[in-house]
Amino acid sequence: MQIRDEVRRETVLVWALVWPIILTNLLNVAVGIADFKMVGGLGIGAIGAVGMARQVMMFLMVLMIAISGGSSVLIAHAHGARDLRKVGDITAKSMGLMLFAALFLVTPGGLLCSRPILQMLGTPPEIMDASVEYLNILFLGSVFTMFNIGVSGVLLGVGKTRVSLYMLIVVNLLNILFNYLLIHGVGPFPRMGVAGAALGTVVARVLGSAAGFWILTTPRLPIQSRLRAALRFDLDLTRRILYLGGPRSLQGVVRNFSRLMTLGIINLLPDATRAVSTYSVAMHIQQVSSFIGLAFMSAAMSRVGQNLGRGDRQAAVHSGWICATLAAAMMTVAALVFFFLPEQIMGFFTDDREVIRLGRVFFMTIALTEPVMAFAFALGGALRGGGDPMPPFFYASVSDLVVVILSGYLLAIRCGMGFNGIAVAIAIAALTRALPTVWTYQRGRWQTKGI
Repeated sequence: MQIRDEVRRETVLVWALVWPIILTNLLNVAVGIADFKMVGGLGIGAIGAVGMARQVMMFLMVLMIAISGGSSVLIAHAHGARDLRKVGDITAKSMGLMLFAALFLVTPGGLLCSRPILQMLGTPPEIMDASVEYLNILFLGSVFTMFNIGVSGVLLGVGKTRVSLYMLIVVNLLNILFNYLLIHGVGPFPRMGVAGAALGTVVARVLGSAAGFWILTTPRLPIQSRLRAALRFDLDLTRRILYLGGPRSLQGVVRNFSRLMTLGIINLLPDATRAVSTYSVAMHIQQVSSFIGLAFMSAAMSRVGQNLGRGDRQAAVHSGWICATLAAAMMTVAALVFFFLPEQIMGFFTDDREVIRLGRVFFMTIALTEPVMAFAFALGGALRGGGDPMPPFFYASVSDLVVVILSGYLLAIRCGMGFNGIAVAIAIAALTRALPTVWTYQRGRWQTKGI
């Protein structure tokens, strides 16, 4: 009876933490959907340009993921131990590290590498210039994007995900508004087309950074970061942040490299522009379900870290299983939508019949393994929260690099399945990632890792 009560209590705590993350992720997806919808009126080439540019952007912003993810785990442990001074110190130094990375690594690296990466991927000439222009604007404003994400990571660590949700509601609404005004040139705003989607995002992130500064310093929240601490470099803290967040960051590199290579494979197909447009829209919509899994991954990381921080291993174990079960249940709902309404989903973005046909097969195929992927996401987050970030990184890397790229090429090109082969490869990869993740969590060695 006591264990049942503890599980019930932990389930309530997990859900209170995770529902704002889910809504936050869905809001982020909604901005991307709005971008695709608004630029879709400019033609399928504009959709392809935004899709290619977004993949490159995520590939080059890996340090953001490493610093934010690692600091979230450390903050969760400090918050669980009720060490508020340590929470503020980690927050300040991690934000300082993130801003340094944005100014001196991400922005110049993005400006220098965008066009070469797009060329390496075989981006169709008709969308090359628009993709580069979109990326250049985003990278010039990357410091504000990273600041926003850093603040969200801190709030996750202390369990204040509703505050993060409220901030992002405002930021994303402003994002959609400015994108619309700048894409189409409404009123006094210039008509910028694809570039307007990028500039609208930057303007909204600037305003979000102002709100984030208040969040980090106000005495109303259990953060109260002293900004002077951000100027003092701490090698040991940096090492721990990168150890805990680095594998997740590298996993993001691997995932985005896999998607970039997948785009390269798709560019080998006949009518590559239509296939790229289909993949860009389909993968962005697929993020709706993936972000449900990622929300439970973040919740598992936070709750496992907080429970271990206060020395309760049993509660930490329960947190992981509860997050995984809820994630699979919610992902099943998304999978049913993908399976039964694929044409309606694709038809929202374009009236091109071939793009709709390709998207239909894609959604019906990946729907079969979406719940399995959610289970793997959540338990991977639990392992990270327990201080064992390497196994989920390894399993995901093998899945993305070997299964998706190799089998995608073999099925799509060598076996003549075309774009449908890409969908089958992604579905198979979900299984190769989930099974070893469950086995590793079940073994329980992560409970004794320590941070």
